[in-house]
Amino acid sequence: MQAQLFLNKQPVLDSKQALYGYHLSLELVNDVDPSTVEWEKVMKAFCKDIAEQDGMTALTSNKPIFYRAPVEVLSLDLLPKIGDFSKLTVEVGLSVLHNKTVLEALKELIKSGAKVAILGYEDSDDFKKLLTIAKTVKLDAKNFTAEEVKKIISALKLQQIKTVITGLETEEEFVDYANTDADLYQGYFFTNPIISGQKELSGSRLAMLKLLAEVNDSEIEFNKIVQTIGSDVGLTHKLLSAINHPSNHIPQVVETLKDAVNFMGLKRLKFWVNMMVMSDVNDVPKELLTTALVRAKFMEVLAAKQGRDADKDRYFMTGMFSTLNAFLKTSMADIVEQLPLSKEVKSALVDHSGDMGRALFVICSLEQGNDEMDDRNIDIMMVSSAYMNANSWAYKTMAGLEAA
Repeated sequence: MQAQLFLNKQPVLDSKQALYGYHLSLELVNDVDPSTVEWEKVMKAFCKDIAEQDGMTALTSNKPIFYRAPVEVLSLDLLPKIGDFSKLTVEVGLSVLHNKTVLEALKELIKSGAKVAILGYEDSDDFKKLLTIAKTVKLDAKNFTAEEVKKIISALKLQQIKTVITGLETEEEFVDYANTDADLYQGYFFTNPIISGQKELSGSRLAMLKLLAEVNDSEIEFNKIVQTIGSDVGLTHKLLSAINHPSNHIPQVVETLKDAVNFMGLKRLKFWVNMMVMSDVNDVPKELLTTALVRAKFMEVLAAKQGRDADKDRYFMTGMFSTLNAFLKTSMADIVEQLPLSKEVKSALVDHSGDMGRALFVICSLEQGNDEMDDRNIDIMMVSSAYMNANSWAYKTMAGLEAA
């Protein structure tokens, strides 16, 4: 059986939920015995896939990288192409202390500017030895209570060791660990918000939902959408600036909303409006919009790969809107009742049912680091390819938004 690597990516945020960097994890799939793997061949194939999706910059937005991979590929010549090694932190467990080959490779990486992080904590001589080369410790929230983490971090700070809390899957978990004084927090916890008990949306969020409902109404007419968008001068300016960004490769300048509709078509214009409206929410992490874009593109690509071309637009919208509960701090069930969505899309968003719901479940599972996904009919490498494609596209799209 051919050995293949599966990529998982998670954002790493600071205490204010601003993006610091990304965690990348490479794992063997298909239960292949590591001792039988031709690692150089496998890594060359993997690095080729990365390069075809615009490289590590598109995958990580040129941010710092926490990199976890099989110890057999933790060497300079087998790393994906990274321009600045000072942005790379290689993650290892205590077992590397008994592997001279890996230790020598780590020393070479450190000489090149990379850093080392220890996975986990224990009060042992091995841990203390590894701290002589590792300047970061990653603590899994599933293994330590917030109170235990606070004590560990207090001791590590005396040694000038940085700490990262991992395994945070909900905003509630983040709140529990936010007062531990950790440096960074890893996970997609911001996509699973603490839902406000208040039934009614605030004025700004209600306005956002109404605008999304009107723009995405399948019955909306050309003149009506231009009028709706044009009534918001700020939105119009941002929209035209983003559309004209060089990354979109538009051969002429789009100066008016009518030009935008005529040139781009209603469907593409609706996408840009959706993105602009969601980007205007101030009290959520910026990474939430990137997540929405990755989900949308992933689901569209997956639909195409599964021969569902006729459903690509609905798959895309489902992925895009799957984060609205986090943007609005409201249950998805309440949100979808106010949007002009089909029954299938609503079911996918609320309880992951149907084909679109299963696709959404897959991408959400990927975010949390679950590569099994409870579905034996899923081609894991097809999923991995779609995921890298989606990340590359989201990177380019966000570049256009940031220029607006």
